[in-house]
Amino acid sequence: MRSLAKTAALSALLGGAATLSACGGLMDNEAMYQEFASTCTTSFTAEGGPAEMAKPFCDCSTAKVREQELGPMDFLDEEKMTAIGEECGQEVADTMLGA
Repeated sequence: MRSLAKTAALSALLGGAATLSACGGLMDNEAMYQEFASTCTTSFTAEGGPAEMAKPFCDCSTAKVREQELGPMDFLDEEKMTAIGEECGQEVADTMLGA
């Protein structure tokens, strides 16, 4: 579960970073957060994550990215992004399993 959450979050983030670089410049943080949110669900399910967990996981991940005011380079920091993915994966699993 944690591995899947970590992989999905990382995929979404790297996809967002690739989109940023394809634009030829850096977008403001709000646009970056919106791009992350819009690609997260697709990436999560594409990596094999259960569809019913995608929205809560992505909502949690997006909220944590915003709370920490992460910038473009932070999205490439595997340690930070893994921590967010693991924390959100655990929160969603606990909620869904009633723990």
